[in-house]
Amino acid sequence: MDKKKLKEELHQYIDNLEDETALNMLHEATVDYETYKGKDILDELTPEQRARLQESIKQVEEGKTISHEEAMKQIASWRSK
Repeated sequence: MDKKKLKEELHQYIDNLEDETALNMLHEATVDYETYKGKDILDELTPEQRARLQESIKQVEEGKTISHEEAMKQIASWRSK
């Protein structure tokens, strides 16, 4: 699909969209895209956030992960306490 056709379809979709939540999500995504276009989001992290990210990557590399299903079970048990 060419750019002109894509823009027309997006405009039509947005013009017909009544769901305010969906409109807010589209707006937020657009603003985020424009804000970070061409930037490396890692440059926006604090040193503490970078350290936590590196630790998470290390845990994955070492196989210290759990499945989505197990994570959901743990969350459910925390909520029931």
